[in-house]
Amino acid sequence: MKKITFILILSLFFSANYSFAQVNNTTEVILFGKKQIIKKGSFIRCATTEYEEYLKSKNPNRLSTTEFEQWIAPKITIEKQKIKNTSKGLKQNAVITIPVVVHVIHNEEVIGVDENIFDQQVISQIQVLNEDFRKKTGTPGFNTNPVGADVEIEFALAKRDPSGIVSNGIDRVDFGQESWSTDEINSFVKPLTQWDPEKYLNIWVVKLAPNNLLGYAQFPSTSGLSGLNADGGSANTDGVVIGYAFFGSSDYFPGGTYLTDYDKGRTTSHEVGHWLGLRHIWGDDEGCDVDDFCADTPNTGEANEGCPIGVDSCPAPGLDMVENYMDYTNDACMNIFTVNQKTRMITVMNNSIRRVSLKTSDALLPGVTFANDAMTMIVNLNINCSKSFSPVIKITNKGNSPLTQASIQYGIDNQNLQTYNWTGNLANNESQDITLNSLTTTEGNHNFSCTIISANGTTDQNTSNNNSAVNFDITNSVNYSYNTATFIVNFSLQLDRYGTETTWKLTNAAGNILYEGGPYTDTVVADPLPDPINTSFNLLSDDCYTFTIFDSQSDGICCDYGSGFYTLKTPTDEVIASGATFEGAESTKFSIIKDGSSMSTNEVKNLNSVYLYPNPTSNILNIAVENKLETPDTYSVINSLGQIIKSKKIESEDDLHVNVSNLTQGIYFLKLSRNKSEITTIRFIKK
Repeated sequence: MKKITFILILSLFFSANYSFAQVNNTTEVILFGKKQIIKKGSFIRCATTEYEEYLKSKNPNRLSTTEFEQWIAPKITIEKQKIKNTSKGLKQNAVITIPVVVHVIHNEEVIGVDENIFDQQVISQIQVLNEDFRKKTGTPGFNTNPVGADVEIEFALAKRDPSGIVSNGIDRVDFGQESWSTDEINSFVKPLTQWDPEKYLNIWVVKLAPNNLLGYAQFPSTSGLSGLNADGGSANTDGVVIGYAFFGSSDYFPGGTYLTDYDKGRTTSHEVGHWLGLRHIWGDDEGCDVDDFCADTPNTGEANEGCPIGVDSCPAPGLDMVENYMDYTNDACMNIFTVNQKTRMITVMNNSIRRVSLKTSDALLPGVTFANDAMTMIVNLNINCSKSFSPVIKITNKGNSPLTQASIQYGIDNQNLQTYNWTGNLANNESQDITLNSLTTTEGNHNFSCTIISANGTTDQNTSNNNSAVNFDITNSVNYSYNTATFIVNFSLQLDRYGTETTWKLTNAAGNILYEGGPYTDTVVADPLPDPINTSFNLLSDDCYTFTIFDSQSDGICCDYGSGFYTLKTPTDEVIASGATFEGAESTKFSIIKDGSSMSTNEVKNLNSVYLYPNPTSNILNIAVENKLETPDTYSVINSLGQIIKSKKIESEDDLHVNVSNLTQGIYFLKLSRNKSEITTIRFIKK
């Protein structure tokens, strides 16, 4: 068996969660740390179920499928009664329109090339959603099935962005990255690009890795509803992810980029169905006893593919509803949501957090425009092996006048701020990356921020998009004196029972692999763990090294299957790096400087496990903590002058909801601490 692990390293995070093995005519695929065996050349139609399991494993307090069904069942009963009481039976008489933002994530391509798809391809997808959800006569979304429903939900591209600026609902983001794994999308892409999920349905169109995954969605969350204490999921990952070749319709825009059989826009109809609470029609498990909680979809034993006719996989009455959007058939074969599926979706829209608020969103009101409006975003901190780094930021012209000059103030921890005076010529929505002057800091947790303080030589007319900030760690400096030509680093690895999952490598600054190891041999439960693997690296000075350890099942090497660990040490046992409980991968950079007799290791941590929503806000600012072990015990609200406005101990769940209604409009910072040590400081906007 040959295994290949695909890895991506970014300066703000490191993750990996895909591996493949080929045996005969099958391919082993790992989605969110779980194995799937698929035929070579086939497609993974949907990874929503695997994504739900992944979110549950990351947050044990997240509602399970059973708990969600217990919550939604009585509310469905109420919605059914409402429908029964209407004169037409299937009509709610109040069409819901959901504002949509489509984030097109690309790799420096011009519009229309590969994943940087044309606007018309995006527009064609919105058209398909409306035809499918409204069962529009004369379109592929129409059906004559007696249980076929007009869901009475429509979709429209947003007309304003979160700062109120006019928008066409298409957000193009160039991250200079060719493709994205699901872990990378959740950890990096979504949090940095998402628009307020209480006002927008966020759809990310990306080049997925592997490219045979069509898409996935996040089920609706019940967190925040009266009587429920469980955390239903992450606000900053809420939305739908679609592979770019499966988004839009070749019928309505033939000039797009599509893949045959999945070129009619039904992948998005399917995933939005999940986003609104629908299950697969076979109940997400093989067998006829598993329910999709919709009585008018006949029992189905497993997913159907292609365009089969007359399939009857279960003894219960009725053929498999292969034409249902929640099956796995080809796009051209799909054309129905049922009455019971409609009831589920309407119930979610009327009750679920970040769904019900969409009905009153202002995102479809025309946005405003300003002559002078510059926006900034942090692209890369470029932290390597020293305490000095040169950040890269992106400046974008959001105004309707050409942007020819901007002054940008930036610094670490809001101290010793520097000013960069940019000149150029950017038309509306054009961007340019800027490499700022080098900054130097100390070990510990820090915050880098940059703020536009003027545009075109005058005051920027829209301050809500002027600031960008990110937290980072510089950790673990050690010193060692030596006078030899090379420096010795000792490596020790204690495997868990699944050695075949573990590999590692050591690279230099040029990316060359100097040392590597694994995969190793598995150990049966009855036997003791294998002896530690010990080896030494002979390394030259004045270079930057990266040690990375991988686990193909994304569960590290400790502790469920044996107490594994690894260490890198100097000859005098000073620890350079160590670990055990990582997920798909863990990486440490270190350098050896002979004339300075020092070795330093730097690490940048992604702190997305603690975040704020909604942001901007006019009333309540919610503190969301995915890892309960990171729950802060105090917070402080700080204004732009560095003055503490208010502080409070966090003693209950209610204290995680900060009332900022009495603050004046502007930019503030929320400093979160635990045991008198700062966890993070996050910028927010009071509107």
